[in-house]
Amino acid sequence: MERKVLGIGVADSMYTYGVCDPFNRWYSMLMRCYRTSYNQPTYAECTVSEEWLDFSNFLDWYTKNYYQCFGERMDLDKDILVKGNKTYGPETCIFAPQRINVLFTIRKRKYDYLPIGVELNTNNARKYNMYIRLNGRNIKKSNFNSPEEAFAEYKRLKELEIKRVANEYKDKIPKRLYDAMLRYEVEIDD
Repeated sequence: MERKVLGIGVADSMYTYGVCDPFNRWYSMLMRCYRTSYNQPTYAECTVSEEWLDFSNFLDWYTKNYYQCFGERMDLDKDILVKGNKTYGPETCIFAPQRINVLFTIRKRKYDYLPIGVELNTNNARKYNMYIRLNGRNIKKSNFNSPEEAFAEYKRLKELEIKRVANEYKDKIPKRLYDAMLRYEVEIDD
């Protein structure tokens, strides 16, 4: 029995929303990509691979790739393995503990014209601050001479944090997730 979901997906099995985790994740993925009312900038221009428009194909991938980690919430991620990726599919997606996934969330910038992690110093308009969240704590360093100098410190700290967390989870996550975390580079235009 097949039925259309959001006008694009094909639910070709007996699973239903709310009852089965794989179906819920598949449905949520379709919502993020194709429901205009969802309207989150993070998912602008995102799509689902042709293969994954059929639920049974997603279910097969899910069955082979889903794992639990410390009882943490597991997120379906599309852009840790391939930075900037906009397509959900079997080659680009991976399950990651939420704690890891949020390391790669790009927060809205306070000042659009400054690099990520950089803000103007309110006490001295010719200086810049660097701010970052590390291990659950907000860190702020002040009095950088340029946005680039402040960003360089943000980049250094952010990449160290990603590697620290990767090593903490090394034996609990798939090797390709671990390797992607070690390779990850923060860019000034992120």
